Amino acid sequence: AMTAGSGGGVASVDGMIEPEVLCDTVIKSLEAEEFLVLPHPEVKTYMQRKSQDYDRWLKGMRRLHAQYAADEWP
Repeated sequence: AMTAGSGGGVASVDGMIEPEVLCDTVIKSLEAEEFLVLPHPEVKTYMQRKSQDYDRWLKGMRRLHAQYAADEWP
């Protein structure tokens, strides 16, 4: 797997997908003429929450960043 052994950091919160899976998702979205290509179903919920309460979303992103920032910086 492309991401094996990388740890993943914040990108691994909802799980990383392999390029082939992403390509399949893109093709299906294009065939369905969908505007948004969302390889993770959770992303749609995140977008809705962000637009409904931007301040709350920012607070959550700051918490998430703080959780992983210590691991990513020397």
